[in-house]
Amino acid sequence: MERLIEEFDGVREIVYVADTENYDLLFMNKAGLNALGYEKREQVAGKKCYELLQGFQSPCSYCTNGQLCREEFLEWVHCNPVTNKTYRIKDKLIPWDGRLVRMEIAEDITEYTIHEMESEIKTRLESEKIVMECIKMMYSSVETDVAIKNTLEILGKYLGGERTYIFHVHGKSMDNIYEWCAEGVSHEIDSLQNVPITIIERWIPCFYENECVIIEDVEKIKEESPAEYEILKPQNIQSLITVPIIEKERLAGYFGVDNPKAGNLNEISNILKMLAYFFQSLLERKQRADYLKKLGYTDSMTGALNRNAFIRDTMPDDNRELVSAGCFFVDINGLKRMNDTNGHEAGDELIRRVYRTICSEVQNYPVYRLGGDEFVVLCRNASREEMDVMEQNLREKLNSDAAVGAGYLENPNDLNVMIDEADQKMYRAKELYYSQLEMN
Repeated sequence: MERLIEEFDGVREIVYVADTENYDLLFMNKAGLNALGYEKREQVAGKKCYELLQGFQSPCSYCTNGQLCREEFLEWVHCNPVTNKTYRIKDKLIPWDGRLVRMEIAEDITEYTIHEMESEIKTRLESEKIVMECIKMMYSSVETDVAIKNTLEILGKYLGGERTYIFHVHGKSMDNIYEWCAEGVSHEIDSLQNVPITIIERWIPCFYENECVIIEDVEKIKEESPAEYEILKPQNIQSLITVPIIEKERLAGYFGVDNPKAGNLNEISNILKMLAYFFQSLLERKQRADYLKKLGYTDSMTGALNRNAFIRDTMPDDNRELVSAGCFFVDINGLKRMNDTNGHEAGDELIRRVYRTICSEVQNYPVYRLGGDEFVVLCRNASREEMDVMEQNLREKLNSDAAVGAGYLENPNDLNVMIDEADQKMYRAKELYYSQLEMN
């Protein structure tokens, strides 16, 4: 009891404790006594809470006893008929002499002016307006990338931020996948790939509670979170707000704003939280679209690009600015004999082995499977020296598994000319292979 008196007598809010069964007042702090016109606690001891606080002869019709719990406060606003003042009230259950009783904290908000109320309403209306504009923008384009980028721009400009962004979390790393920057602000997206998720270790518990992470001054985290500070400070971040994107109870990523304009950061966080679901929906839509696109342009057996992708990537309009182009045509030797002798599983493994070998020798140039035993590699803007080295390595590593033909052009007007050259060289190499096989 003495500890309770010491803790609550120094606060300006009214604090009282009452029995939930018989409504007897068990404790009231000095602020409560003063508000009701009493000097000593003995003057109110044993009175009913509804009698003392509300002036009623029976329990209040709006009594919240039945709604209370120990885990969290019940918050509400009430105009008190005894003091003629309005209070913001917080109620919860606390242990008291072996039983649970009601504790109430009441903050006087009577002086909360009409101007402040109007300002708050205006802010909320503006927040709802920007949320609706963002949602409208999200679904204004069938191209998900365009919709997301435009939404980040609207959001960034409204919040007065320097940068808005989305991060995708995958395993123990994360990538910055979308970014909008205000004029004069440097882009960071390229340098924020495969960032260890441990950098935001402090944020993750908040994210799983669906809470925002708000940093009002990045200098304040320098000591407690040095790794976090070291990645934020070089980006000229003074403050930020980030919001989680949760997918099937898993942290799929987060989005946020750097250096928003000064103001109510909590209100900004509310805007971002309202948009979290819609960003998640857009990202899921993009995943589905990417998956379908992959099915349409990928060979299911090897993972190589397929003929559809080859046709798409050799269209003249997409290759007008090329300085040079190289091509390898690779055709597997003896695939039919392998299938007939050892079965199709062995033949399929040969196809996959040839594909892996090609990929290991052609750097990051795209590899296409055009048919059962044919692969093509397109090397845009490759130098003659690069082509010669790759061709030699391919011939050595593939050895008797496949025939290789190469084509090369500078300032190519038509890639088909180069592809036909590589195709013809491959067939000559194949004819030579089979003629030598017959001789042996």
